Amino acid sequence: MKKIGAKLLLLLFVSFQFSGHALAQTRPPVSGPLYDFVTGPDSGSSDLQMNAGIAIQAACSGLNGYAQSIGLQNGFLLPGAQGDLFARCNEMVQTAAELQGNSSTTRSLGLDEAGLNSVMQQVAGEEQLSQSTLSTRVTNGQFSNIAGRLNAVRLGGASAASGGRVAATGTYDDPDRRSPAYQQVSLSGGGAAGDGDIAGSRLGWFIEGSYNTGDRDETASEDGFDFDATSFTLGLDYLLNSGVIGFSIGVDDYSADFQTSANVTGGDVEVEGTSGSLFGAWYKNAWYFDGIVSFGNLDSDASRVAFYVSNNPACVPACPGENRTLTGETKGDYVSAGATVGYDLTRGNWDVSPTLSIAYRDINMDGYTEVDTTGGGLNLSYDKQEIKSLKTILGVSFVGNYSRSFGILSPQVRFEWHHETEDDPSRLTAKYAVEEQLAALGVTEAAGAGDFTLSSCISCFVINGDLVDNDFGLVGLGLSAVFSQRIQIYGIYDALIGMDHLTSNAFSVGIRGQF
Repeated sequence: MKKIGAKLLLLLFVSFQFSGHALAQTRPPVSGPLYDFVTGPDSGSSDLQMNAGIAIQAACSGLNGYAQSIGLQNGFLLPGAQGDLFARCNEMVQTAAELQGNSSTTRSLGLDEAGLNSVMQQVAGEEQLSQSTLSTRVTNGQFSNIAGRLNAVRLGGASAASGGRVAATGTYDDPDRRSPAYQQVSLSGGGAAGDGDIAGSRLGWFIEGSYNTGDRDETASEDGFDFDATSFTLGLDYLLNSGVIGFSIGVDDYSADFQTSANVTGGDVEVEGTSGSLFGAWYKNAWYFDGIVSFGNLDSDASRVAFYVSNNPACVPACPGENRTLTGETKGDYVSAGATVGYDLTRGNWDVSPTLSIAYRDINMDGYTEVDTTGGGLNLSYDKQEIKSLKTILGVSFVGNYSRSFGILSPQVRFEWHHETEDDPSRLTAKYAVEEQLAALGVTEAAGAGDFTLSSCISCFVINGDLVDNDFGLVGLGLSAVFSQRIQIYGIYDALIGMDHLTSNAFSVGIRGQF
């Protein structure tokens, strides 16, 4: 009973020590020079560096204890990745001890406080948070492509459906251009269509491609990176008398290259997605409603670099610093849904359309284990992730309709304000993969494969992302052209505004025709 009480008091003490950091984690008691350093008031450690430092200290203690339990003098004598991880964590622990005034630290890296914090972030694996950002962008890519198609149908005057806004091929000065009959002119170049008549086939096809580029600024919690993306959508739609229904398939490819800094040394992440979508729109007088549902799969490949230097050439065993590449791959799936209701107001040549939308997204990424390309022990295992988003979007668009000899030109301007209700930071739990080896060898304190329970794991730690932007805007510019051969071409440019750390510019082009 006394032993249990002492452990409880120590756990309470450690929890109190953690309270100085807002994003600290609950975990088993840990002690040692590196723990004292990262939890101290003068270390300058970020929450990420603190969590990683505690995990490194715990891994060192656990490996040394395991070595002694099997009759070895210390952790340096452990084989393969186990001995390598002990050597790496030992040099960080001794560096912390030297900074705290211990003169017997023969394996210190000889770094100052900022240098030691940088080392801990180099081996922390926070680069994997970028998968959340890219996965969200991938799932948004197909939504944007289909939304662009629906907007072109409605606002560009390409919907040859009774009750829809139908393009006319007459001249601008036609005195009947604002009459109801004129807005139902056949796209084949003939006269007004009768009620329920549609020019040409009701079945249509469309192809849209988009390119998205931008960057994310580095923060204390997440790495900076530049990203590029391509999305491609192929779909069929069927024109109804009062709307349109359709389906599409799509592929996306998003890649990010990490910006080099004191805490990050290269690496990249690529997320590829394939999806299928169902969509539809309904028009009634000036009102309209549209909806989209998408299902998809994701494949992600990640590469990060763990690099740090040593200012101590006399280490025994050697501690020359490290330059390693750690790679991993995982899969995921997602479901997205969105709906929009709007109203069209006609003012001269222009339609003004206020809208209210809701967008939901649920992304699940599998857990995985990295590969240390040197065969060492700095590779991490990551828990599965779930990323959710629920946004309300207020928008207004301005669309002109100008008749020309070849058809109709429709310039477009769009403004949106997005409000995110799922604003919790991204959260990813990781541990050093060597711990799973120890669990397989029967070490009771070690967590096995797939187990990331902080209260019963030696080296588990939490990687917390930045707070999600609750509110941000979007500005879009577009141009649609409808030709008498019932071919429509459209282009759209979108830019995000008001996000704290992310800039994004997207360019989309599409073509639609009838069979």
